[in-house]
Amino acid sequence: MSESPVEENILQQIAAVQKDLTQVMIRLARIENPQVSSINLDLTQLIRTVARLKDNVNQRFQTNHRRMEALMGVGIAINSSLGLKRVLEEVMDSLIILMNAHRGFLMLRDDSGEYSVRLARDAMHHDLAGEAFTFSRTVVRRVVENGEAVLTTNAQIDPRFEEQASIAAYHLLSILCAPLKIKDELIGVIYVDNPAQAGIFHNDDLNLITSFANQAAVAIDNARLIDQLQESNQDLEEAYQATLEGWVRALDLRDKETEGHTIRVTEITERLARSMGVEEADLVHIKRGALLHDIGKMGIPDGVLLKPGALTPEERSLIEKHPMYAYEMLSPIKFLKPALDIPYCHHEKWDGSGYPRRLKGEEIPLAARIFAVADVWDALVSNRPYRKGLLPADVRKQIREEAGRHFDPQVVDAFFMLDEGSRSGD
Repeated sequence: MSESPVEENILQQIAAVQKDLTQVMIRLARIENPQVSSINLDLTQLIRTVARLKDNVNQRFQTNHRRMEALMGVGIAINSSLGLKRVLEEVMDSLIILMNAHRGFLMLRDDSGEYSVRLARDAMHHDLAGEAFTFSRTVVRRVVENGEAVLTTNAQIDPRFEEQASIAAYHLLSILCAPLKIKDELIGVIYVDNPAQAGIFHNDDLNLITSFANQAAVAIDNARLIDQLQESNQDLEEAYQATLEGWVRALDLRDKETEGHTIRVTEITERLARSMGVEEADLVHIKRGALLHDIGKMGIPDGVLLKPGALTPEERSLIEKHPMYAYEMLSPIKFLKPALDIPYCHHEKWDGSGYPRRLKGEEIPLAARIFAVADVWDALVSNRPYRKGLLPADVRKQIREEAGRHFDPQVVDAFFMLDEGSRSGD
């Protein structure tokens, strides 16, 4: 972060004073007078003092910038949708920068009330083992018991830690430890330390780490809620998937002739869609749609669906209603709406001769066009009670001949570009 206009102006004014003093000293040096020489010595000392002032002011500006960036980082974490792991990393790195610390760690309280180190890092953002901070238990215990931040400017002689031999062993001089609280509830602690050569924390650092801890606690609490929500969503997704697969098993049990077809064609459809550049988020809906492609057949009477002989025109018309039945069954289910394209449109044909809506060309959703090729492939290469599966070479020929009539030609091309071994029936 560069200097602000005000800071830059202050530094320029100090530099101007340095320059003016130097010019005065040069002019006085031309005067041969012992008294003037004494004045020049004083000016030299004054110039050095101004130089130190400039360095101190610039250092303070840089410290303020560093602290501002660290606080901004935590503010961003509060408003982010990051998970707990990423937020803890952001908090820990920002804390070390903010306090100009040598190293530090962050502890969180678990459901049993115990505190454990969740992240420990040094100033180079290297992860450290939690065991490296075993000596800090006294400090942490004091913060947990009192609920207030602890500062020591010289741990070597601080009577609060006189029984901690490891303080001396680690050559620690300055320590800061602060509680993480949400509405007065202690959820963890943050800790930083410096060895003797790295610098001393001061009272204003105590106020600073307390303010930082308040923001960090909010960011951590938000991240926990996000993780819990994602976990709940994952559980819900798994329940949805189990329900869908249960429906598929029910269909397979009803129609033994096509048992296993749904799982196979779903796998082929997913691979083909991925090879055509369909995004992962959309693949979820395509997979669900493929699993449910024949769900509408639940509305077809057994006497028609399982009829061993040829169907009458009326029975054929009834069978062709199963995509409409699928739409009526699934459209009220919010999470399945994006998956409707395949159950509703997989019998549409590229030339417009399909059903139920006689869609043509790119009017047919891409997912349905992809599924149609996979569906016909698996249906023809698979054995059925009334016939053996066709040779893959013969099925390829049929699919190629139907490109531009039944199938989208681009989907057919993509299908034949898949590895031969990845297609069921080869």
